This record gives sequence, C-alpha cells and structure tokens, in this order.
Amino acid sequence: MKILIVDDDPFCRRMLKTIIASEPDQHQITEAVDGNEAWSLLNNTSRYFDVVFLDVSMPPPDGLKLLGLIRESPLLRSVRVVMCTAASDKVTVENVIQLGARHFVVKPATPPLIQNKLKQLQAEIAEEAPESAKFSSFRPA
Repeated sequence: MKILIVDDDPFCRRMLKTIIASEPDQHQITEAVDGNEAWSLLNNTSRYFDVVFLDVSMPPPDGLKLLGLIRESPLLRSVRVVMCTAASDKVTVENVIQLGARHFVVKPATPPLIQNKLKQLQAEIAEEAPESAKFSSFRPA
C-alpha cells in the first residue's frame, strides 16, 4: 500500500513508520509534517495514496480540517484515512465520524494495533477492487 503519515511530532512519525516498515508486506511510506504539506502531497497528480494516517492536532490545517478537505475532493474521497490522536473523548470521536473517517487510533499506538489496522485496510481495499483487477495475474496454461 502507498501510505502517507501526517504528524507534526517527529517521534510519532518515526514510531509509526517503524511499525509499518516492520510488516512483511512492502509498503511505500511518505511523511508530511503538517496539514499544508499533506494537502500538497495529496493533490499532486503524479502521486496516489491508499491510506493516510492523520494526526488530529497539528499546525493548520489541523487533522479534522484536512479530513474535511479530503472528503470534499472528488479525487481523494476514496482514500482511507486513519485518524490518530491522544484524545479519545466523545466529541473528537463524533467529529471524526461525521467528517467521514471510519478508522481511529488512539496514541500511543502499539505495534499490534497498527498491524491489525493495516490488515483491515488491506482487506477493505482488496474487497473494493474491481473484479478485473482481482484476476489480473491469472494466465491460462
């Protein structure tokens, strides 16, 4: 999967990158230090991301605002977003759900939690793949 990690905290980015890189599957990981850099990367037509791990609290635009922009964009609407935050209060969770994120991780995230989330995301992506893509590697004898 092509993954974008967006977090203003270098320790959190490094930790998440290390966990994802330890997976047996080869993931392509890109990092952004704030919402502006992430928005620029997401709108670069020569790039595509399957998943964005997005911090809620960071310099403008914050994670909630960026999530809203992603969901409003016809080109980015299908990108899976995993909201990451130390806040697990009801209001934050409700805001994330209202803005269209189906995945939420409370920091600090453990390796098993992130590994399970990656498996869940891969399964979702595989399930939504067009039938022709699922069988593209099939070659008759």
